[in-house]
Amino acid sequence: MAGQPAAFEQESMEAFRAEGVPFEELDRYGLQRRFPSMNFEDIPWAMFEPDAGALFARRGCEVVWDAVQEAGGETLVATARPVLDSAGTCQGVQLADGSTLVAEVTVFAAGPWMPELFPEALGSRLEVTRQDVFSFGPPPGAGAHLRLPVWAEHATDLFGDDSFWYGIPDGLSRGFKLGEDTPGGPWDPTHGERVVNPERLARARAYLAHRFPALADAPLIDARVCQYTMRKDSELLVDRHPDIAGLWLLGGGSGHGYKLGPSIGEVAAEAIHGDAALPEPLRGLGLLG
Repeated sequence: MAGQPAAFEQESMEAFRAEGVPFEELDRYGLQRRFPSMNFEDIPWAMFEPDAGALFARRGCEVVWDAVQEAGGETLVATARPVLDSAGTCQGVQLADGSTLVAEVTVFAAGPWMPELFPEALGSRLEVTRQDVFSFGPPPGAGAHLRLPVWAEHATDLFGDDSFWYGIPDGLSRGFKLGEDTPGGPWDPTHGERVVNPERLARARAYLAHRFPALADAPLIDARVCQYTMRKDSELLVDRHPDIAGLWLLGGGSGHGYKLGPSIGEVAAEAIHGDAALPEPLRGLGLLG
């Protein structure tokens, strides 16, 4: 949904047409007929993608974990830091218990902990931000509010700023999920308090009451901190460490890392094994680029 189809929406439609992805353009009246539980008084336009859906990251990671083991790989939960020899070559990783895993090539894809692990190399190239995600409990008899598609809104003037909202009507039976994709403030993933930000909650409640009037008084039943690892222009990081041989760094998902993971993993594996150069869309995404 958008107040008007701006550059982001126009580029999305062009990409859909180029790839043959089916979608519809809906005006306010078409939206109101299809989704009567929402308020579209200030939404003149939307794009509806019938084949879209939601990915549940935690479930997906558990599936991958099991698949690695079934394929003969090893998985473990532990903190890890690179082990360097006197020549500055990475020899593997050291775990919290003091043991060391040795490898010819080591890849760190540690999400928001990347700047903490490699401050000299990354500096300010990666910025970690905090995004608050809320789940509200629909009142009795409000089941219609859960019969909605996954939705997103590019709000250009709702709060006097440029914001981006999204939601999942019933995320794994945890209520009505609502989040703001607009980058939040700086965040320390190791020491930051993972409690509700009152200002963000108030902003979310105001949005909920405006767009879903029947949920204006819905109770908050869950709140979590979502960590974005931002890079300039939302670029991805796929590169060798500039000073440490045998070490590769992957990151900079900017809130989209999970859904891009399979493609980025394939690209990274080919580049690391020397089977292929980075494809054109990913060139220039290196540490020194």
